[in-house]
Amino acid sequence: MRPSSRVQAAALHLAIGAVVALLAYAGVRLGWYPGALFEATSSAKPMALVAAVLILAGPLATFAVYVPGKRGLLFDLVVIGLLQVAALAFGLWTLFDARPVYVVFVKDRFELVRNGDFPASEVARAGTSPYLTLPVTGPVFAGAKLPRERVELERIMFLAPTGLDLHHMPQHYVPYDAVRADVKSRAERLEKLRLLNPAERDRIEALPRENGVPGESLGFLPMRAGERDLAVLVDRRNGEVIGITSFKPWE
Repeated sequence: MRPSSRVQAAALHLAIGAVVALLAYAGVRLGWYPGALFEATSSAKPMALVAAVLILAGPLATFAVYVPGKRGLLFDLVVIGLLQVAALAFGLWTLFDARPVYVVFVKDRFELVRNGDFPASEVARAGTSPYLTLPVTGPVFAGAKLPRERVELERIMFLAPTGLDLHHMPQHYVPYDAVRADVKSRAERLEKLRLLNPAERDRIEALPRENGVPGESLGFLPMRAGERDLAVLVDRRNGEVIGITSFKPWE
């Protein structure tokens, strides 16, 4: 039995929706939420909603309304398409608006900073800081250093209990090269990562080979990222960031 026109129309809609969903997913993963950041920031939920609208809701709606020769059929299909485009735009905007913009080394760890994490009061204090121009194609690595002025130090210490910390203050950001020495001195050895992740020993053992860095030179530092904390791999010889992984970085 040949498939009906209704089934064919729904199947075509499904194929188009699947391609669009795949392209959107690839763009989000590769552009805004690379590596382990996608899972750590709860971004899978809005992405799953987008995929559901494109792959399930749209084709089902087409199957329901498609009757060859039906009066107003074109209008129905256009409305379905526009609703899908609106859902896609809303989902992508939600992901873009919450995207990671900086991975900041502070004291002995990395902190993930997302769009909207800078309070208005700190933006005003930052003046013309170049770090107020937020990247749009993935997070940039930077550092943050405590100021030397006593008044500002006391202000930061006073704000710490409120949840406002150094990585929320772009006026104290410095280029990543300025904190490389600190990263090198603070980086933990892979052996500690193995102890923290006993079920992942094989994956951790493979990291030096996969990244082209000798095992004795490959280290890590913890990163606070939202839903869960991550481990940032670094080359202990020069402080170079190798990548961000989903391994548990501390107890």
